[in-house]
Amino acid sequence: MKTYFKKLRLSIAACGSALLMSACGDAFLDLNDPNSLSPGNFPTKLAHIDLLVNSVYGAQHHWLFLGNYWAGYVMYCLDHTIDLQFHEDQSWVDILAGEVKAGNSKVTDPWTALSMGVYYSNTAMEEIATYRQTAPSSETEQLNNYEGECLFFRAFYWWHMLSLYGQPQMDGVGIPIIRKVPKTLEEMYVGREKTGDCYQAIIDDLDKAVGLLTQTDNHRVTIWAAKAFLAKACFFAGQTDKAKTYLEDCILNSGKTLESFDRYRMMFNGYDEYEYNSESFYEMGNKADPTNGAAYGNPNTGTTLSLYYPPFCIAPDSTRTAMSYGNQYMHDRNLARFGYTDPTPLSKNVLKSEARADGSIRYYLSEEYMRQQQRHRDQLGREENGPDPRLFVCALQPFVDEVQMTIDGVNAYRKVAQVEFGKWWEMSPTTGNDPETFYGWPVRKYNYLDGHLADATRNVAGYNIYFIRLPDLYLMYAELLKDSDPQTALEYVNKVKRRAYNYPPDSPSPVDYTSLSDRTKAPADDHLANDPLLYERWAEFFGEMRWWEDVRRLRLGKKEADYYKTVSGPGAAKTNIVWKDTNYAMPIPTSEFESNPNPDMCQTPGY
Repeated sequence: MKTYFKKLRLSIAACGSALLMSACGDAFLDLNDPNSLSPGNFPTKLAHIDLLVNSVYGAQHHWLFLGNYWAGYVMYCLDHTIDLQFHEDQSWVDILAGEVKAGNSKVTDPWTALSMGVYYSNTAMEEIATYRQTAPSSETEQLNNYEGECLFFRAFYWWHMLSLYGQPQMDGVGIPIIRKVPKTLEEMYVGREKTGDCYQAIIDDLDKAVGLLTQTDNHRVTIWAAKAFLAKACFFAGQTDKAKTYLEDCILNSGKTLESFDRYRMMFNGYDEYEYNSESFYEMGNKADPTNGAAYGNPNTGTTLSLYYPPFCIAPDSTRTAMSYGNQYMHDRNLARFGYTDPTPLSKNVLKSEARADGSIRYYLSEEYMRQQQRHRDQLGREENGPDPRLFVCALQPFVDEVQMTIDGVNAYRKVAQVEFGKWWEMSPTTGNDPETFYGWPVRKYNYLDGHLADATRNVAGYNIYFIRLPDLYLMYAELLKDSDPQTALEYVNKVKRRAYNYPPDSPSPVDYTSLSDRTKAPADDHLANDPLLYERWAEFFGEMRWWEDVRRLRLGKKEADYYKTVSGPGAAKTNIVWKDTNYAMPIPTSEFESNPNPDMCQTPGY
């Protein structure tokens, strides 16, 4: 990825030092050492501002945010992307089951990282304003871009904080909106704003960013990234006219186009040639670091987001081997939603065995089953009653897909295994998994597929994480038009579907929906069964940590819980998913309101 990520460790340290100095009083800053950071020598040149802005980018990598927590601990659990292989962590089971309690650190800890991102953004903008007073006019445009980036990221960190901790109704309890670095203890006593006011703060920052950004390097925040984010923020805030204006601008004028299916399939696994592509408006850049990388809280240039949901593969001795921690797999109900209805691979009509001449037993899967799986890949949704092709973008199929893995010193491509331990043809009695019903497919998006995550990259992977892609704008636009112009809305829904089925997106295809209430791949008892617009949003962005935003926005929590029904654990049992509307907003750390006398700094209602 771009070279500015190489500065990440230094920039975080520099920003941390600057924050520390601002909290310790002027006397600490009265230094003559030119190698120390002080008001006299920092920032005094554009390179200093660059360091501060890099730290704003760097906050994305925080271990408690996109560096690790945001998928496996938070979003994948809340939206049922995954189920659990290890069932004995009750706080983890609670997130999946809808029983989160105050003090659950897996959901409260991201508050710290997101607050830090806002803090870094505010610090950088204050220093930009100070430096502008003496900066040459030749640096004005670059300073404008830096300020625009910081405004974008302050909105970005607020957005994710609001998505997790804010109540979805506009008059509900939102998050603190902090626009400056606190200089006194009293200035730190900030309350939580209403959700609608939080959206407006995000929109205001993005409006300003659009007026400042001119750079075109899509490795950084551009004007089109800000406009796309602004369109989305207005859409979620119910400002439909403004959302429509920016959606049309981005769709018609940004130059963005949908990637081909073959490139789309490869966008999520760290292969540089597929990233920063023609449909991405903003993505978090990551770089694997096999030499110096270190996960578990350390600053790094990448992410270890997939630590908890890596693939399993089949070792030469026929055992299943996890390619990292190995605790999560795609919730089995997601296969049915993608339209996959084939029997499980170890069910009695699929798993076969025969005695060898030496008396040992050979296990294998039936030839008809394997031919059927190959047909799904060859026809990519063109077969009658076949699965949505995005299933194979989002998940890895045991016994069909391959991953690269070094075992006993031999690096080779090996068949993916079900997420289980033991011989590939057996289920462990401790998991409660039934071979007649258990699929256990690993997640494919945002996974490292070329070795053991810890051994190959020291847990720091390089797959970029997308924030806004063109299909997101297409589907928001379709939703805005569905009542006033249903035919145009249908066309934009079909553009997304056509690409997924490997057809040209802008021409009619045999897989087109004929109406906005047409039948989808989802089962008949699913609320997505006759809602192409919403189904396409679910299928297109499955595994991208965005579905929860729409679950909250559209109040789909009860319908989703009714569809998924159960999760694993504790022990070998199944746990029923419970839905309460308080689940739309997670609890915040108790330290926030225990030490803050502002009456509006309160715990999230219901906790």
